[in-house]
Amino acid sequence: MVRNWLKSACLPFLALLLVAFVGTEHATAQVPLPTTTGEQESAPTLPDELSHEAIRSVLSELSDAQVRELLLEELDKQADARQAELASQDNRSVMEVFQDWGSALALSWYRTIVSVPVLPGAAADAAGVFMERRGDKPLWAFFLGILAAMGGGLATSWVVGRLVKKWADRAWDARPEGLWSRVKLLAVRFVLQSTTLVAFLIAGFSINILLNERFTPDWMTIRFIVQAWGVIWFAGICAGFVLAPVRTELRLVSVNDQEAWFLVKRIMMIFGWSAVGTGIYIWLAVFKFPQDTQYGNWIGIVYYGLMALTLWQARSAITSMVLGEGESGPAWQRFAAAWPKIAVVLVLLNFLLVQILYATNVPLNLNALDATLIVILALPLVEVAVPSVVKSAWPVNPDDDAGMQAAHRATQNGIVRVARIPITVFLILGLANLWGLDLHNLASQGVGAQLAGSVIQSFVILLVGYALWEAVSIAAERQIAIDRVMSGADDEEEMEGEGGKGGTRLGTLTPLLRGIAHFFIALLASLAILGELGVNITPLLAGAGVIGLAIGFGAQTLVRDVLSGFFFLIDDAFRKGEYINLADVAGTVESISIRSMQLRHHNGPLHTIPFGEIKFLTNYSRDWVMMKLPLRVTYDTDVEKLRKMIKKLGQEMLADPELGPKFLQPLKSQGVIQMEDSAMIVRVKFMTRPGDQWGLRTKVFAKIRELFEREGIKFAHREVTVRIANDPKDEEGVAPEEHQRRLAASAAARSVTEAELPAGAAPADAR
Repeated sequence: MVRNWLKSACLPFLALLLVAFVGTEHATAQVPLPTTTGEQESAPTLPDELSHEAIRSVLSELSDAQVRELLLEELDKQADARQAELASQDNRSVMEVFQDWGSALALSWYRTIVSVPVLPGAAADAAGVFMERRGDKPLWAFFLGILAAMGGGLATSWVVGRLVKKWADRAWDARPEGLWSRVKLLAVRFVLQSTTLVAFLIAGFSINILLNERFTPDWMTIRFIVQAWGVIWFAGICAGFVLAPVRTELRLVSVNDQEAWFLVKRIMMIFGWSAVGTGIYIWLAVFKFPQDTQYGNWIGIVYYGLMALTLWQARSAITSMVLGEGESGPAWQRFAAAWPKIAVVLVLLNFLLVQILYATNVPLNLNALDATLIVILALPLVEVAVPSVVKSAWPVNPDDDAGMQAAHRATQNGIVRVARIPITVFLILGLANLWGLDLHNLASQGVGAQLAGSVIQSFVILLVGYALWEAVSIAAERQIAIDRVMSGADDEEEMEGEGGKGGTRLGTLTPLLRGIAHFFIALLASLAILGELGVNITPLLAGAGVIGLAIGFGAQTLVRDVLSGFFFLIDDAFRKGEYINLADVAGTVESISIRSMQLRHHNGPLHTIPFGEIKFLTNYSRDWVMMKLPLRVTYDTDVEKLRKMIKKLGQEMLADPELGPKFLQPLKSQGVIQMEDSAMIVRVKFMTRPGDQWGLRTKVFAKIRELFEREGIKFAHREVTVRIANDPKDEEGVAPEEHQRRLAASAAARSVTEAELPAGAAPADAR
């Protein structure tokens, strides 16, 4: 009597306790079913090789009943195959399919809602089954087992934590520098924390085995509880590895401390509910909980609702993580701002898909669905993480010259693009494995094996072609980056006039070679893919040959342009960035194609010239440039003193650490080269590399002005001498009309000169 009362009083409490603590894995306990053994008469079978002789030999040894049985068996197999074929054919329209899905989903949710009042009683019944299977074992032993397993596990993890405390403190006090240093330190902490978790699990499982026999209700339930606690613990360790809520300098994503703590707690909560909810589902199923109560739907509602709510509440943190720490363009910024909303929609769509599959009795693979959802949600973070890892693995040395730094940055961008290939393959293979898809078997056997094999081979060819494409791009972009720095294309210094710093010969040919290599890679990959898909490529190759001959005979101008350009490039007549003159057209070489080039005039116009039209060209950007500057000085200037002053100024500029390396010959004076009415023209000159003359000219003019102002040398202004007709002797023998004209001009000049005189000054004879 007392025992029955105790059971009835404790059943609801026990059900709630088990619901709160059960864990993640499927129950491994199986109730052994009685088996019977007996001798059965072997049924007649047909031989593997169905030759005429073999069939007659088998039938001759069988009775009529056995022949009828064999015939019925074969006919049943054919009927079953036909039924399966007919069942697999779905002649419904798309609208009918959606209507059926909606009806099944509505019915499922109706059953879910109306079964709510039944849940408490069903849980109590499951707890009663649990108590019945426990037999005469006292209830306090079950609770003692929970306390012993959990307490022993926690105590063991504390002891192990004390043993590894020295390494933990060392890792805690370390100050990382760079990404790899942070990852290394986080990995050490991850291993140490995982060690304490493993100690907890080993101790908890061991105590459970010591206290309970295996596959008993107590052993299974306590095992679920320990596992659930371990899942929550491990989720916290993994979240801490990425978010590092305690150490900001170790954090691998760009979020603040408050956002990091929020995400860690929510991740533990989501994984905890996944563990507990799945454990509840399994535990109740093991102990005969009615399946028609639809209690699994409520577990899914909480799980997906908690995930969607977390994504929405942490949308600012998720946007920051997607943006990363580096610079990002406007398109990526808009995508990062929209991604949390997209993620919420994806979670809700995944939940709807699960509900439809469940309502239509389609077998569910929840692990594959959840893994696919997590991979999709993590793809933007992977896209942000790959450049950071590549930059850490292939850093730019600040001590290198500017060209090598530009080459390293170009290589980093190329490696980032190439790194996406193995990541994509790994994700595809991993998801295919979760979904139970064996790509090798799919390509080698079954219906459509040849097509599947061709598709997979084409995909492999596409990956190899893309890898070659990126390898060529990386090599080309390294050289182009070096050439841009060496030619000063990235400098903000303005280029004007004739001349300019040209690039290297390899830098000029690299874009053309890259285009040719990309063309052949794309062509060969396309032909290989067509061959794998069963297309006969021999006519295509023959047609290409005929087209080539037609071009050779019919497009003589095109052939002349291509060959002329080839020999111009072989002769190194010009390079990209150089200033050249083609008789009627001049400008800087901006781009080179296989048949023409484009010249950008320093005033802006862009000229396109076929190579075949070039008869001769003048290159202003080779080796050196002599810059000559005229100076107008007054006639009272000491020319020899000026020459010495200019020479001294040239030596000072040559010694300047910034300007000196640009001079090939120092600034010096050439003396007086011309004499005008109001000035002497003194010319100075210097030699420099093409492209540097314009910046040096600005500096030279500024230095000369300061020198003249300091030494009292004056620049000569342009003057005009006007003679005013006042003397009658000058007018002797002049015609009256000419005399009147001179008087009018003299009066006009006098009015102008008198207007420019200062107030109170007397007019003088202007000559």
